[in-house]
Amino acid sequence: MLESLLKQIYKYRQIIRYIISGGTAALVNLVLLYVFTDFLKVWYLFSSVLAFCLAFFVSFFLQKYWTFSDWGKGKMYQQMGVYFAVSVANLGVNTGLLYLAVDKLKIWYLLAQVLVLAIIAIESFIIYKFLIFERPAGSAGVNPKSLAAPKVLIATGIYPPDYRGPATLLEALPRALEDKGFETKIITYSDIASLPTEKGKVYRILRRQPLGLAYLRYFWRLYRLAEWADVIYATDIYSVGYFAYLLKKMTGKKYIIRFAGDSAWETATTRGWTTDYIVDFQKKTYDPKIEKLKARRRKIMLAADQIIAVSHFIARVAQIIGVKEEKIKVIYNSIDFIKTEEIKTEAVGKIKADYGQDAKIIVTACQLTPWKGVAGIIKILPRLIQQLGKINLLVLGDGQEMERLKKLASELDLEKSVHFLGKVERAQTMNYFKAADLFILNSNYEALSHTLLEVMKAGTPIVASSIGGNPEVIEDGQDGLLVEYNNQGQLFGAAIKILTDAELTRVLTNNATEKLKKFNWGKTTEGTVSVLKEVIYG
Repeated sequence: MLESLLKQIYKYRQIIRYIISGGTAALVNLVLLYVFTDFLKVWYLFSSVLAFCLAFFVSFFLQKYWTFSDWGKGKMYQQMGVYFAVSVANLGVNTGLLYLAVDKLKIWYLLAQVLVLAIIAIESFIIYKFLIFERPAGSAGVNPKSLAAPKVLIATGIYPPDYRGPATLLEALPRALEDKGFETKIITYSDIASLPTEKGKVYRILRRQPLGLAYLRYFWRLYRLAEWADVIYATDIYSVGYFAYLLKKMTGKKYIIRFAGDSAWETATTRGWTTDYIVDFQKKTYDPKIEKLKARRRKIMLAADQIIAVSHFIARVAQIIGVKEEKIKVIYNSIDFIKTEEIKTEAVGKIKADYGQDAKIIVTACQLTPWKGVAGIIKILPRLIQQLGKINLLVLGDGQEMERLKKLASELDLEKSVHFLGKVERAQTMNYFKAADLFILNSNYEALSHTLLEVMKAGTPIVASSIGGNPEVIEDGQDGLLVEYNNQGQLFGAAIKILTDAELTRVLTNNATEKLKKFNWGKTTEGTVSVLKEVIYG
């Protein structure tokens, strides 16, 4: 229903704008006519002339810049002259018809003016559209794509200073695309207002407002920016992908979805509606509230012009959902645009002094959600401490599981060993990774972990769960150690191996450094450029 309504509004948007613009000018005309005639006691015909002239400028600028989107200024005075000539002619028509209606047909003068203006409105629209105002580029058979750089609107829910991996990638991607000849703009939800240096490039919709209002403002800004863009690149299905879907239904605007996670599964798992594995989740039927989530996600993905999957695993999930294989392009994440100089020796030394003076440091970094398995890491600490001595676990990130995890640490008498650091900026996160003796990712689901790539960049050994896209990053025994999700015995054994075997650590980290060449920023950029050109140019 909503989609159909929005589509009809867009289809007839120029007429709707014309009516609103004309109605605004007509309202100005009528108000002035009423004031001049009833309050100032001016003869109604002379009042009509005065009101009509004053409403002229209101009408001209609204029609030129809003209705017909004619932003050219070179011919503005010529246009204004022709517009005025048409208005004068219409004034004669208006005066004649108004005299006929009032004096001959005895119609109340205000009602007569409304009827006369309706007749003039139809005639004026035809003249304005085809004789006065310039049509936007491309409407006269000229393909604007052949005359200008392709334009990409990146629609995202997170962007720096947000700290998670995708935000970092999206900061680098526009620069890379612009180096390849594209023009880019970004729209994002944000906790801060747009910076002066971002003017005309980054449009931030503040999260700190009633949720419905934030959504409305995001959609309106996306709609306006989409008129500029050749394609929308949406980085999330629900938070922005649905808006891209609506715009395609309304306007035919093409869009690409970056598929880095199944929002339907994540929402259902976070709310405790299911504990099923993500692949099983796709194949089972649930109650209406979950099926509604799955149906919306499927609709958005199937309508997309291309899907960029961040791993072969998540590409298979997309196919299970129903996306055709030929519409899916696997493009790995990359972090080689992060300079090793960003790891500060002084900061690393301070972390080691604070937490590792006489202890081993284990780090995990993630959103604290049920499927990230941080509780499983905490549970193996007592055995590790018993065997190896003092150990500090640093938990980077926050989320709904924070209080439950703190309670678990307290129950296991680990308050002095488990440190919840909350949100940490990426630059500082890299210092924590470098300072660690071991990084553990005990997750039940990863499309392709950007965090694992950052840890590999920092040169820290890894233990990760053998699920999702993790085996595409870590080969067990070569670049790190893989274990079953939440298998306490395997987690403990793998941690012991790395924390007690310096040679194994050296081999794993050296191999991981070599493995990073597979996750090359050049390949990420080239793959993205290829998909964008395919969608834009067909």
